[in-house]
Amino acid sequence: MVFHPLLICTYLNTFLLYKAPELLSRIKPQVQLQFLMVILLITGLMPVFSIVILKTFKFISNLELLKRSERIVPFIFILFYYCVASYLFMEKLEMEFLFNTIMISATLLIFILLLITIRFKISIHSAAIWSAVGYITAIIMIQGINVDWIYYLLVTLAGLTATSRLYLGYHTSKEVWGGTILGFSYSLLVLLIFT
Repeated sequence: MVFHPLLICTYLNTFLLYKAPELLSRIKPQVQLQFLMVILLITGLMPVFSIVILKTFKFISNLELLKRSERIVPFIFILFYYCVASYLFMEKLEMEFLFNTIMISATLLIFILLLITIRFKISIHSAAIWSAVGYITAIIMIQGINVDWIYYLLVTLAGLTATSRLYLGYHTSKEVWGGTILGFSYSLLVLLIFT
């Protein structure tokens, strides 16, 4: 639960504010907490609320979304919230190009995962956390920021998260590897190509 996919965007932006604040220069120190709260609200809490509502009205059988067929409607809600967040930050707050690229590409990744989910089950946990690793890897390569031991900790946590999906029996190794490879390679390549 600590590395739930709906928290990864908040974690990624916390990392950027801490290790590369120049990439989010529009976010002044006195409003950083509010910025992170808005990210958490739009990309985390509102999707959770929507999923709870879907469960309450029996559109889904459980909050863990174990059945592939039950993931589609929640994914549509999550995609909607990411579209709203991307629009808000790009058009209304005029955030930096790199930040907008991350938000738009994360939204597109959710759309890709939605399309995959229509036919196949894939580990969203693996895709989400490894996409964060891919974004950070690209930022290290592009900006040359020094992240010291934090990067290795993140890679270790991503590996443990992926392993936990296997250990808990929620996914097969194929589903975990699919999420891992898609998340990491997609986010790495998007930033390397477009920034």
